[in-house]
Amino acid sequence: MPYHGFLDVKWWLRYKSLPILWRWFLQFLALMLIIAFIFAPKKRPIDYTEISFESSANSRLYFHNVRSFFYRIDTRSKAPMLIHQLKRRVPERDSINLYFDIIRQSAGDEAFIFSQLGNHFKHLDSLSLQFSAFADREELSNLRNEDHFRIAAKTYTSFIKEEPIFLMRGSDTIQELFSEGAAFIDAEITLEDYFKLVQKN
Repeated sequence: MPYHGFLDVKWWLRYKSLPILWRWFLQFLALMLIIAFIFAPKKRPIDYTEISFESSANSRLYFHNVRSFFYRIDTRSKAPMLIHQLKRRVPERDSINLYFDIIRQSAGDEAFIFSQLGNHFKHLDSLSLQFSAFADREELSNLRNEDHFRIAAKTYTSFIKEEPIFLMRGSDTIQELFSEGAAFIDAEITLEDYFKLVQKN
């Protein structure tokens, strides 16, 4: 039985029949992909004690030109603040998880992260987050910008360390958050984009 894999003679002949400029381009593209894979920067834990909302001209340009296409502007946005929500998020996942929005000033240097529990937990009070990677909890009431930053930093670091995060009410565990793969990816993408924007990653 003849072999019909990727290196089949037909593929090779088709490649050889391409104009030389196209072959050079494909070789260059393959080389760039290999280099990007080998030298891709590793994700780093975020120090939640070093709170900063400052972005740079380069990080804002990267977010605007590359990453902003994956976000929609929330209808709650009021000038000059823009609330960026990841397009791939769906209400069903958000309702039973903690989710994050990126908040930017349209003509400013600062960017903020906003954390919020889904509607499924609206009827509960005195809630907090227990991070297995950290000794202290984070309360989920009367949050300031600094509190949202700490929650985001601890969540992202927990993802990197593969440590679970639990929603608590007093000493009772309500549920483990981000146990469902799609919800984990939603939060990971947003947090990675945010910490690149504020030059933490």
